[in-house]
Order: sequence, then structure tokens, then C-alpha cells
Amino acid sequence: MSSERRGKKKKCSTTGQRKLGPNITIAEFAGAQDAREDSPAPVSRRFLAYLIDWYLGSLCAALPISIIAQRVMGDMANQRLVDFPAPWGMVAGALALLFSCLYYLAIPMLVWRGQTPGKRLCRIRIEMVDGSPVDLWHLVLREVVGVFLLSGVIANASSVWHQMATIALQVNLVHPLMYGGFALTAVSCALILCRHDHRCVHDFIGGTEVRLVAHTEKVPASNVGERDVRAS
Repeated sequence: MSSERRGKKKKCSTTGQRKLGPNITIAEFAGAQDAREDSPAPVSRRFLAYLIDWYLGSLCAALPISIIAQRVMGDMANQRLVDFPAPWGMVAGALALLFSCLYYLAIPMLVWRGQTPGKRLCRIRIEMVDGSPVDLWHLVLREVVGVFLLSGVIANASSVWHQMATIALQVNLVHPLMYGGFALTAVSCALILCRHDHRCVHDFIGGTEVRLVAHTEKVPASNVGERDVRAS
């Protein structure tokens, strides 16, 4: 009897557990593995996706600036547009914004609908509040207006246009705009932590929500039947 009890106890203790091996995905590492599909994306996944996108997006923005800096100033590491001789600061800034838009707009519209590389890895997606796929206009409102223009510390593109505005107006706007971005980012952090849907300021501006996606895409039954007929 004692051996049977030990066996039952051991079986119960291991039920529901999963060994963490080398095949664990980034999304699983971020937590909420058992969360239901189409439910709001957990804060952990959104934060991890943000870190990935911030790094890759910053590389995209820095690439044209570095090339022009090397050609004009002989110093690839100089990313301060205000130090560039006219008109190269504005040229480098415009190209950096273009590359940022390609990352944050073109990829989610043309490659993975509603997903940047970071969101793709974490299995989350930008959608409209009603669950429909996000369109270009609302994605522009979310990313360009909500993130680039207003939230001045969560994307490298924000620093770029701050410096471009300083060059154009000959007034130092970098610090005032940065502090305003800090304040708005703090509001976003409070919203994402307190709201059950985890929507932040740029989600409200774009009318969007970030939700979980399935592990694999579901194939409609009609398509499966067609494939079986063709195979036969």
C-alpha cells in the first residue's frame, strides 16, 4: 500500500508540469502559455516584444545615420544629427524615419499582418478593438502619432524627429519633447498595468488592442478537403 501511495503521490506532483528544455520558445519564456487565444496579450509578452522591436527598430534608424556620418564626418558612431553639417542632418533624419516606418508599418502590413518581428516571436498581434485585422490608417495613428510623435522615449524615431525639429527651428526642443514623452510613457505604463485589456495611450490613439495568437494557423475544413482531393 505504501508503494502505491508513493506512486500516486509522485504522479499527482508531476501532473500539469512541463520540463523546460532547449526547445522552449520566446513566447513561452515570456509566460502566460495557457492564456486563451484572442485574449489581451500579457504585459510580460508585450514588454519582451517591445525590447526586441526597440533593438531592431533602433538598428534600422541608425543605419542611414551611420552611413552618412561616416561619409560626411568620418565618424560612424556619431548619431547626433545636430552635429551634422547642413543639410546632412535633415537628410540623415529623413532616411532614419523612413527606415523606421518600414520596420513598424511595412512589415506589419505586408509581411506579418499586425506583427513586427518582436510581436511575431512572442506570438502577439496588433488588431482593431473589434477583432478585425488592423489597417494601414489605424497602424499609422498608433505607431507614427502615438509612438513616434507623442511617446518620445520608447522609440528611436522619436529622438530623430526631436533633433530634426531642433535643426529646422534653431531652438533646442530635444529636452522639452523628451520630458513630455516621459510623462506620456508613464501614463501608458499605468494603463497597461491597471487595465484588464492592457491597452496603453497609443492603443487608444490607433483604436487597437494587442492580443495573443494561436501557436499555428488554423486551416479551414474546406481547404483540407480540397487538399485531400488533389492529393488523391
